[in-house]
Amino acid sequence: MGAFGERLRREREMRGISLDEIVATTKIGTRLLRALENEQFDLLPGGIFNKSYVRAYAKCVGIDEDEAVAAYMEAASETPPDTRVIAHQASFHSDRVPSRDSGFPVVPVLILLVVIAGGVGGWKVYRDRLRDREVHTVAAASADATASSPSATTPPVANNPAPQSTAPSQASLPANGTAAEEPAREPSSASSKPPAQTLPSSANGAASAGSTTAATGTPFEVVVRPKDSAWVSIKSDGKFVVRGIIRPPDVKTIRATNQLVFWTGNAGAVEVSFNGKNVPLAGDANQEGVLVFDSRGLVARPSRAATQ
Repeated sequence: MGAFGERLRREREMRGISLDEIVATTKIGTRLLRALENEQFDLLPGGIFNKSYVRAYAKCVGIDEDEAVAAYMEAASETPPDTRVIAHQASFHSDRVPSRDSGFPVVPVLILLVVIAGGVGGWKVYRDRLRDREVHTVAAASADATASSPSATTPPVANNPAPQSTAPSQASLPANGTAAEEPAREPSSASSKPPAQTLPSSANGAASAGSTTAATGTPFEVVVRPKDSAWVSIKSDGKFVVRGIIRPPDVKTIRATNQLVFWTGNAGAVEVSFNGKNVPLAGDANQEGVLVFDSRGLVARPSRAATQ
């Protein structure tokens, strides 16, 4: 046993400290502590672990830790690290670490996000304005088509029967040719009311038949085939059934009874047919087009002033 190990053992025994007490305090195994005292350094893990064991042993025994580490390094023939080598290694490592300037491109990404958000917001505003214009156009077209359609015939009303003459007949006149004087009678409330007007049976039948026809109508079918992307709105019997963008090969088939209003913002990209017959739609690409149908076919096209 050399001077290093002998000193450790002597200091421990002078203070009356057993290896078990050092084991309980430092949590270092007895085999490793005996290897330090016997200078069997090949049984230790080596490097910084050996130095930490020496420091823990010296602290527990009560001797100077730095002196104990220096004595261990001399006994183990270990040389202290060269500060110049450490500084060179640190500078080499710092040169290889990328700086913050070459990190994640935060500013370009933020600009891209702002541009994307602006594009999405602009598209939403455009879509809302297009819907408002479409609703206004459809409402104006419906009103114009309703005004241009022939009004229902009003059934004739029977004329009031001619009031009966209250003049006395010649048969009731006395022989002298003068009417007998009778006391004036006040007309009763029942006789003062005009007679109730009654419709002839034929008029009643015509009115009931007309109302039934107007209420039910004749079902018809309109087919919309897009040739390209187009925004369309289709209102069937007062209810919107299609509102949005349609693209090929999507085909919309709508059935109605009384009235159907079709509107598109891209007239050049849509084909329309009524009960299997093609209906020409005036307008080129990105132009508005409006068609109004009833059970008889295409109603007179609404004027452009009415659709704006």
